Amino acid sequence: MKKMLTLVIAIAMSLMLGCTAFAEETYHMEPKMIADRTLKVGLVPVVINTSYTMTINGARAYIEDKGYDMELIVEAPAGNTSSVEEQGKIIERMILQGVDAIVLATESDAAMLPYLREAEKANIPVFLFNMSEIDPSNIYYVSSIGYDQYQAGYDIGEWVANHYTEETKVAVLEGYPGIVNDQRMQGFKDAIAKNEKIKIAASQCANWNRADGQNVTESILISNPDINLLYGPFDEMVLGGMVALKERGLKGKVDVVGFGATQDGINSIKAGEMTATIDVMEYYTGYDIIEAVHDYCVLGKDVEKLINRDCVVYDAQNVEEHDDTVFAE
Repeated sequence: MKKMLTLVIAIAMSLMLGCTAFAEETYHMEPKMIADRTLKVGLVPVVINTSYTMTINGARAYIEDKGYDMELIVEAPAGNTSSVEEQGKIIERMILQGVDAIVLATESDAAMLPYLREAEKANIPVFLFNMSEIDPSNIYYVSSIGYDQYQAGYDIGEWVANHYTEETKVAVLEGYPGIVNDQRMQGFKDAIAKNEKIKIAASQCANWNRADGQNVTESILISNPDINLLYGPFDEMVLGGMVALKERGLKGKVDVVGFGATQDGINSIKAGEMTATIDVMEYYTGYDIIEAVHDYCVLGKDVEKLINRDCVVYDAQNVEEHDDTVFAE
């Protein structure tokens, strides 16, 4: 209870400060020029899953390819449900360890504000990545790197809207409640709204994972046996859903559309099972993270406040164009 009370107070204080607080404060840190030793970079994802692993692999590959003298220290919370509290503790440990930069993906930069201030006091720049909603007036991060979550949801939704000309009933496997799920789902819903023949028949939480994707799909099919399309804002969920479809003899009768272009998702499209997914360039986000950190901390350059890559939808027509080398360990 004490831990929960502390977390609630931290979030409340952050929200009370809000944008006006940022306007009254001054971020004193200037770009560094560390060239005479190994640069230590702490990377803190929300959790370790296929999505974040792709970004971590991209970052490590870019360090090696460029020959940068940089050590990437990765530490993540044990699970999604306690991520904010655990991330705060991880950041505090990294500050004590004397890292040169912190790279953070989090559900709420507002909840992390006390820890971002600690990093600033320790003269450690913070870079955010894979963020859904970010306050550009927040002076406690150098750059937000990744892609636009809403736009990615809209792009895959637009693909659906353009590819289905007959009445289509959609079952949706959502991630656990939060900004990431909300932004991806809102983009998807806004895009398919352009096609009156597409309707969402059911939408349930599948917690971003394959096992829940299978179980929830089985539940949905009981009351909605006539769905035409299964969609989820992460490949893992719909890959689980495909197992349920196969068990009911619905393979090939229900299209499956995902999000993230994971290795299993891309392979499934090549095998003629999954219909489409969107590549949000998470592997290359790792490239962009390292380049931004290197520019700022080694070369002493300012970097853009927002660094986003465009996303690409893959289906049977163009899946062979996908660069599968990003999946190499």
